[in-house]
Amino acid sequence: MVDYDKAVATVQDPNADPVLLAKIAYENPEFGANVAVNPRCYPGLKRWLATFGDERARQTLAQMGVTAEDGPVADAQPAQDVAADSAADSAAADQYSADSYSADQYSADSYAASAAQQQPAQDQYAAQQEPQATNPYEYTAQMALETTDQELIAKIAQYAPELRPCIARNPSTYPALVDWLAQLNDPAVNAALATRQ
Repeated sequence: MVDYDKAVATVQDPNADPVLLAKIAYENPEFGANVAVNPRCYPGLKRWLATFGDERARQTLAQMGVTAEDGPVADAQPAQDVAADSAADSAAADQYSADSYSADQYSADSYAASAAQQQPAQDQYAAQQEPQATNPYEYTAQMALETTDQELIAKIAQYAPELRPCIARNPSTYPALVDWLAQLNDPAVNAALATRQ
């Protein structure tokens, strides 16, 4: 369990580890509102707090446009942000622990078996235009396709949902993030994932 002093310091840190923020929100509900306003609080954690957080956290998130009324949680943000991370907190947290994974976890047999199925999807996706970047962080489609920086890949996936198809096609995207993208069930992301070699 996260001790009180560490929780206080973490929720005030603008560079806090999102995984630790999620742990604090779960173990210390009284910090829910503080976690929600932290710049490193990712959309899935905000939606979890809007659903399961204490009254103060829910009020804070309602002021930010994130509510949990009448069943599924709804973001009052643009449509591309609403599609953001609906996976479990652990799946979202895994995107920040890439160093424990390596590309050799995927066997050559599984790639060979699916190669025949991938070609039609590649042709279909190639016919589409690159997504238009609409995020305020100046992340571009080219950056999402070409970067090898694992931390940057995770940030683009989190803060620029319109570029997730490009992240799915980037050969440097680590396996845990590829799995998380597959769980989103987004048609554009699925088509991009089908093109991975």
